[in-house]
Amino acid sequence: MTNQDHPQADSIRTVLFFDPINWIHNWTYEEEEAILAPLGIEVVIPRDRDDRDRNLASADVVVVSSIDQLTAEHVAQLDRCVGILCYSAGMDAVDVEAANRAGIAVTNIQAGTADVADHAMTLLLAAWRRLSPMIAEARAGRWDLEQHPQLREIPRLSGSTLGIFGPGAIGRAVAERARAFGMRTIATYRRPEAADRDLPHVSLTHLAAESDAVVVTASLNDSTKGAIDRQFFDAARPGLVVVNVGRGALIVEADLAAALDAGIVASAGLDVRYPEPPDPENDLLIGRPDVIVTPHVAGVSSEALSSLHRLAAEGIEALLRNGGRL
Repeated sequence: MTNQDHPQADSIRTVLFFDPINWIHNWTYEEEEAILAPLGIEVVIPRDRDDRDRNLASADVVVVSSIDQLTAEHVAQLDRCVGILCYSAGMDAVDVEAANRAGIAVTNIQAGTADVADHAMTLLLAAWRRLSPMIAEARAGRWDLEQHPQLREIPRLSGSTLGIFGPGAIGRAVAERARAFGMRTIATYRRPEAADRDLPHVSLTHLAAESDAVVVTASLNDSTKGAIDRQFFDAARPGLVVVNVGRGALIVEADLAAALDAGIVASAGLDVRYPEPPDPENDLLIGRPDVIVTPHVAGVSSEALSSLHRLAAEGIEALLRNGGRL
């Protein structure tokens, strides 16, 4: 029996929140419920993982917040599901290949594109201008510029080249902001035919060799995991600035640490790590004066959090309509 042929498909419309958000104070799904209830759609918020697993078989749509992984084993239990909605831009918490084999659509929510792009530029500017060690020097009362020879090594941002690894909506928004600062922008595309004049395609090796800074915004999958590795850094010009607002596993962190030690990378700004949070006993990057780390908050703003509920409800409705359930 296929997902489309379930005998109860027209009588039950259930949305299961697979891993409800519990780390944001006072977070509720009341707005989604208010939008979906008039359409005859029931929202199920499980009490725990056992309760969640009991509801998988009856779910028409599953919403994944990336707290837990929706694995192939979970997909196999989705007897009547027509769609999986990722409660974020990233879809790496879902076994998309297993869902595709089961005929289940997978989609996401782009609520914080502008916010992630802004945060990427914030990290880029801070890393480029060596802001973290300079703040530490000012706090210590050291204002004599002769004590800071590294300042002479900071190039001018205008006229430099920014490489984007993964120029989707976020990557293109970062490139647009960078051009406003006078930067030339290039990118490595999954589909080179999507390139344009202001953001031309180059290979990943050429991206490393031609860029003064690289912003990583790619989605995480088997072809991109660990793509920014020793081979990438070996091809880079010394003094590279690296920013990651995509997923932590896109960068091999041990290779980044080695590149920082060797001076190939001058400074890095990371909003994402692998794993998250990092193991404090085995973290090669935290505490370094040449690395700025923020706790995966690039997509957060009051507007983004507010619109997330509405966009989730709209995405759920679209999946149900496309799947023939509404």
